[in-house]
Amino acid sequence: MKIVQLAAEFAPIAKVGGLGEVLVGLSRELSRMGEEVDVIIPKYDLIDVRKISQIKMEVPDFKCLENGNLHANAMWSGISEDCRIHLLEARHPAGYFHRGKIYNCEDDAARFLYFSRACIEYLKLKNEPIDILHLHDWHVAIAAVLVKDLIRLPIKAIVLTIHNAEYQGECAPGNLDAIGLNGSEYLKKLQDDNPARPRTINLLKGGIVYADAVNAVSPTYAKEILTREMGCHLDATLRKYKAKVSGILNGIDQKLWDPAKDPALPKPYSSESSIKAILEAKQAARAAVCKRFPISNNQLPWVGSIVRLVPQKGPELIEAGLRATLHLGGSFLLLGSSPLPEIQAHFETLKKEYAGNTQVVLHYEYDEALSHQLYAALDFLLAPSHYEPCGLTQLIAMRYGAIPIVRATGGLKDTVFDCEDPAVPIGQRNGFVFLRADVTDLLPTLHRAVHYFRSDSATAHAMMQRNMRIDFSWKKPAQEYLRLYRRLIK
Repeated sequence: MKIVQLAAEFAPIAKVGGLGEVLVGLSRELSRMGEEVDVIIPKYDLIDVRKISQIKMEVPDFKCLENGNLHANAMWSGISEDCRIHLLEARHPAGYFHRGKIYNCEDDAARFLYFSRACIEYLKLKNEPIDILHLHDWHVAIAAVLVKDLIRLPIKAIVLTIHNAEYQGECAPGNLDAIGLNGSEYLKKLQDDNPARPRTINLLKGGIVYADAVNAVSPTYAKEILTREMGCHLDATLRKYKAKVSGILNGIDQKLWDPAKDPALPKPYSSESSIKAILEAKQAARAAVCKRFPISNNQLPWVGSIVRLVPQKGPELIEAGLRATLHLGGSFLLLGSSPLPEIQAHFETLKKEYAGNTQVVLHYEYDEALSHQLYAALDFLLAPSHYEPCGLTQLIAMRYGAIPIVRATGGLKDTVFDCEDPAVPIGQRNGFVFLRADVTDLLPTLHRAVHYFRSDSATAHAMMQRNMRIDFSWKKPAQEYLRLYRRLIK
């Protein structure tokens, strides 16, 4: 099966969040299963092409229309993470992908509309039969419209994956005019459903309307986005097209996240190690963290979060978790930062408040190696999200032997089951879960976790080791995607 994936990220060469890891994990597994997979992303200036093997210029020059002008592009190809990757070099006078960053430019809509049109021009030039064109998030959702209405290609079916419905890609009708679509006509079909944004085109809605299948990144999130509370104003559109909406739970890249072979860890360990060996390895990781930060290496429970500090993730609940952990006699470690100045400023103030406290680490500069060490060092991973499409952090935590404390939403609800829930078989209980995104639900749950740590270490250790054996690889999700693909093209 020929599968072409369009996206804005691909880890590790172009990664901001979980999207990049999903692309590499899914693409690699589909390739291992014998499918022909091509991934296309922009050739950002921040990509280190030396990390791409067999890199070569595949197409030295082809044109893409914008605002009546034809702009030059080139396509590079190579191998990254065992995947066939293509990098679109946009030689655009605005330097669309030469900004030193992937997102958060004022013209993001124009940048990714151009990328989408250029990708379709490249596929037109190749003129190769494609079974599945798989689009990821709003950045490339317009490709479904281009293929269905403007540039017919030998594509059997189009799939759109919604990684986070909050990010939808809004633009003016003129932005669609720029890439050859009649913006006024599409305003009638793709008008943003949010009344606060009149005469605005919603690009994610375009993908929902035009794709042959729409999937979210967990079964629970697929149901949640159909509701007014969680649909981010797209719920009515999603309910209209409910028949083509489904949910497939993400996996994690077990090559990247493997405590048995992780170069960032001072001592390797695995699910097959004895509990004694696991605890010794986790203690070694804790000692490495203590060498870097002035935190006490004692027998207190370590609770932490590795997270982007955005409203979705419940930063106010993370702060409450910090204060409660200290009150319970534990230590709290936070790795993450916020793109929102007001949230970042608040956490900078929090850092000053706890300066000199040997039970607190607040580190706001992302460090890949440090994140691996923290997953290994933590006893508990706190993920109190208001909503969570899938969440990778709780899956990684379990693989590294950190027990998750989560709110029951989206993928967190699909992967973490409370250790005291009588409705769940004992062998499937793997963490601590609270229902409401508020302090009154969080604090008793955190208290239960710390109590387990102190009074029933045997049960906690058994759960830790059991969690490490759970298969959160991409094998099962890739098989589900293949079933979806085959159903579309049969």
